[in-house]
Amino acid sequence: MTVSAETKSSTLANSSSPVRSKASTRSKASANSIQSKDAGTGEKSAQTAGQSLGKVGEQLSSTYLEQNGFEILERNWRCKAGEADIIAFEDDTLVFIEVKTRSQSNCGLPEDAVTAQKRTRYENIAINYLMHHQLPTSKVRFDVISLLVFSEHKAFLRHHRDAFFSDE
Repeated sequence: MTVSAETKSSTLANSSSPVRSKASTRSKASANSIQSKDAGTGEKSAQTAGQSLGKVGEQLSSTYLEQNGFEILERNWRCKAGEADIIAFEDDTLVFIEVKTRSQSNCGLPEDAVTAQKRTRYENIAINYLMHHQLPTSKVRFDVISLLVFSEHKAFLRHHRDAFFSDE
């Protein structure tokens, strides 16, 4: 993956931050999902926990983007090519953003999960979005936001601008 020099990192841990309060609410839901059991089998549902963690990451990312001047157009936009986590405008640039959230880094950093196949899928999503929406002529960019959620009140966010290019 190509990561530009504009990679931006921030730790979300300040108790007065609106990002933190939303993370706290979402993380509690995530913790509840982790502990919930399937009524039929009595087994814990890892998929539910992962989905909840993903929703936490998407909410934190949306808040971060809005605080940094992005206009969120879509969240979880779906088409025949797949789903884009976030589609936003930054100035005159249409940005397709893949959000990767992890609670641990022992399996690699979240951004490492953005494979060549996922990059191709995002390019096809962008084509579908542009075909179905009347937008002024604008540049298109693909970003990745990776989050490591350490606890209910602490996360590490990295914003990778121009994370990949269509000619890779």
